Amino acid sequence: FAFPFSCLGSARNELIVAIVTKTGAFLSTIGSSLIVSDIAKKVRSGKETDPYQRIMVGLSIFDVLVSFFVLFLGTWMVPKETGWLWAIGNTSSCSAQGFFFLFGFAGEAYYQAAISLNILLL
Repeated sequence: FAFPFSCLGSARNELIVAIVTKTGAFLSTIGSSLIVSDIAKKVRSGKETDPYQRIMVGLSIFDVLVSFFVLFLGTWMVPKETGWLWAIGNTSSCSAQGFFFLFGFAGEAYYQAAISLNILLL
């Protein structure tokens, strides 16, 4: 049984939330990708990186995973039987998204702890 409009009350609200989420996720993916590419350029040119920059690369990689696979692709990976807006996925795509959700958020949490510890020890 599919519940219309998930928990947002109307199709309009569901559309607004979906567009805002996908836009924010797209911008986050671009920003994190720029951080990774900037530090990768430094490494390739032989410049030394400090621990903060290396932690930021890891955090940014996990942010790309979460932002793209969980937030940007969002409802597209959900099985269409759910009735969610733009749901065109299947059970396998939903399971893959679940993996990236757990793996990505766990990685982000560990890198946030690492960055906090790094700042504390400085």
